[in-house]
Amino acid sequence: MKKDNITVKTLKNGTENYYVRFMYQGREYPVKNFTKLYGCKTKKKTLEKLAEIKIEISKGRNPFVLTKETLNELYDERKKISLKNGTWRTRTVESYDYFYNKYIRKTIGHKKLSKITYEDLRKLYDVNMSHVENSTKNQFKRIVRPIFIEEMKNGRIHTNVVDMIETYNMPVREKIELRTFENNLDIVRKLYNAVPKYEALAYNQKEEMRAYLMMIVMTAHRHGELRQLTIEDCYLDRKMIIAPKTITKTKEDYRYPIPEEVIPYLKTIKSGLIFPTVKKGSMYQVFQRLVKLANIETFNGKRISPHDMRRLLLSIMIKDLKIDSVLADSCLNHKQRGVINHYLSFEYKDIEEAYNRYWELIRLKS
Repeated sequence: MKKDNITVKTLKNGTENYYVRFMYQGREYPVKNFTKLYGCKTKKKTLEKLAEIKIEISKGRNPFVLTKETLNELYDERKKISLKNGTWRTRTVESYDYFYNKYIRKTIGHKKLSKITYEDLRKLYDVNMSHVENSTKNQFKRIVRPIFIEEMKNGRIHTNVVDMIETYNMPVREKIELRTFENNLDIVRKLYNAVPKYEALAYNQKEEMRAYLMMIVMTAHRHGELRQLTIEDCYLDRKMIIAPKTITKTKEDYRYPIPEEVIPYLKTIKSGLIFPTVKKGSMYQVFQRLVKLANIETFNGKRISPHDMRRLLLSIMIKDLKIDSVLADSCLNHKQRGVINHYLSFEYKDIEEAYNRYWELIRLKS
């Protein structure tokens, strides 16, 4: 039987590389550069790695099929597969990439999963993400936890340290009346009247941004879902959107009407995303500029967010228009619980009528 053959070559850059040719279980393996493949810089390390490789071969595995090991490699691979099979849409990737590249890629992304410790994650939360809201920190687990679970299933790691990090409960949002002197209806009317006056930072975004803000104000749908809508989801002849389950929080398709104010803009979109240049990271500040433009007076440094449009819509529909509370909930595609979820459902015409009554009210001069 041939002996293992280890040779050392000095490359032009002056580094020594260890090359190995060996025979095992009756098969002769071609020369492999163990320095390049595994970072072996001494004969001892080369022999140790060769022993590991032989163990892998004895288990029926091919040790020379390179596997993704670092968190960055595994995230990028998951993204590629998820885009290909359609489980992630373009806007999901945009959202995940924004968070991943900002907080993970350069901090712990270079590490192998087996080397990531609880202390690494604790530092990430307490130092690198100390300034972000707890709800934003939960994005970390949404992105990274599935990678750890998959690697555990494949037997490449034995502990999921991500599960050791807490999941934060969503904070109870402060009531709007504790943030502003304005009543609910006046807030929405002022925002509605301010949208046509909004000037985007880039002139070519003006109509897109106005249409986007009008959808936020008039439909109160989640801004993340609106950014993922395509013109193929819009039925302009019926003035209706069918939001696909791939972008909705409830993972179900649902329909809602399109405000007349947005139709002219939508007619200019030929294909693809209806809001192609609106970015996740800038949305909050864009809305704050709209609030300022609307001259909505707040106190103690309080702010009104895009998400507040949902509670404003519900409040106005229920209190001002006397619309059934469950129907108002259905307008926002809130998931009903208990027997209501199984036995009560509204037709699209009910939702359309509720929205039209809401729009008529906010279009009136205050």
